[in-house]
Amino acid sequence: MIAPETTDNSSTAVVNGSPVAVTPGLTVASAVVDLTGREITPEGTAADGHPLGIAVAVDDAVIPRSLWATTPVEAGQSVEIVTAVQGG
Repeated sequence: MIAPETTDNSSTAVVNGSPVAVTPGLTVASAVVDLTGREITPEGTAADGHPLGIAVAVDDAVIPRSLWATTPVEAGQSVEIVTAVQGG
């Protein structure tokens, strides 16, 4: 779960440009759940079967959906969670 920022920089990561406290067990999947409010399967798909339209990068490396549940978010990392938007 994403926790509010702490004053201890050694235990924070940056998620979408905002510092957050890194808590035990924080994974890419749990960060996506916290930010979107949608349940995610271990395979990185939406539990409701609808498309997520989300991509995640950790330290500028795209993380495949199949690895979201097992990829930890660690202190000092930068995580970008982006949503596809239709239109032009």
